[in-house]
Amino acid sequence: MALPNTPNEVTADWLAHQLPTEFLAGARITAVSATDIGEGTGIFGQIARLHLDLDDGTRRSVVVKMPCLEEANLAVARALGLYEREIAMFDEVIGSSPLRGPARLASPVDDAGGFVLVIEDLSHGWRVGDQVVGATLVEAEAIVDALAGFHAHWWEHPSLDTMDWLPLPDAPQYMAVVPEIYRAGLPVLESDWADRIAPGSLDIARRVAPIFEELTLRTGRGPRTITHGDVRLDNVFFAETDPRTVAFIDFQLSQRGRGIADLAYMIGTSVPRDIATKHWRALVERWLDAIHARGIAYDLDDALTHYREAALYYMSGAMSLVGTFDAGNERGAAMVEAYTTRILAHVVDCGADAVL
Repeated sequence: MALPNTPNEVTADWLAHQLPTEFLAGARITAVSATDIGEGTGIFGQIARLHLDLDDGTRRSVVVKMPCLEEANLAVARALGLYEREIAMFDEVIGSSPLRGPARLASPVDDAGGFVLVIEDLSHGWRVGDQVVGATLVEAEAIVDALAGFHAHWWEHPSLDTMDWLPLPDAPQYMAVVPEIYRAGLPVLESDWADRIAPGSLDIARRVAPIFEELTLRTGRGPRTITHGDVRLDNVFFAETDPRTVAFIDFQLSQRGRGIADLAYMIGTSVPRDIATKHWRALVERWLDAIHARGIAYDLDDALTHYREAALYYMSGAMSLVGTFDAGNERGAAMVEAYTTRILAHVVDCGADAVL
């Protein structure tokens, strides 16, 4: 059956052919309705909750992801292989990792690059984070704890060498695309954001521009594990019964890279500046203690250097948001504001210029 192009095109008949039989427990889908849940957050994809009416009088729900419709965003997503990567993460990583994610229910693809990823709806019993509001210290600690277990599980794992679908940070597609995205966004940052970002951050951003390729090569060195790659608070769920129990969604940007990069990304973009400035190093040390307890050897000085290199690299996300991508709406604009101002402040506050 042809793949739907938007969530509103998903029919009861199409979905019934995709879902595992045990999910419906013998019931038949009589109607499907979609609610957009990616507003302002789904930069590379359409994300919706599908509400299913069943003939036994009950209702179920699932979440679907499809390629985005914005041409510029879609071109980048396809160039970087984001869609294929997320499906492979569900196939080969999530189910065998100490990292809670939604159950994958279906993931049909077509020859034209289309796909529909159908996953468990985590809205029942879980609360999604809000990147615009930002993480509390308790939430940041819970995320760090969960990432530590995941990173330690895959740390220098023999299987990493066979996961060709999972790129390295310095993979050719990144070297070809990300430096130019960075440099294209820098003039926009200079002209439109200079009065909104932290003093000193623009100077650091300018110093990174001519050496971005070198910085990318540095981030591609070991030690290696599997990284989530996009630990924004909008991609993290907290259990309603225990805020220290977390689940993660959105694995399109996962890589074989340094685990510390996930911390730099999360703290630098999703933690309010007052909390991040005061606690970023303690959070790094908390993560280090957790991986050390699992038998991983990783020096604090190396971890801090790698953290600062990652923070500098993730300024590229700000450059892409201000200079390339369509934010879409008011919520998207607020997310761009939060991401950009926080990461530009964090490179100053964590002393990232020390590694330049």
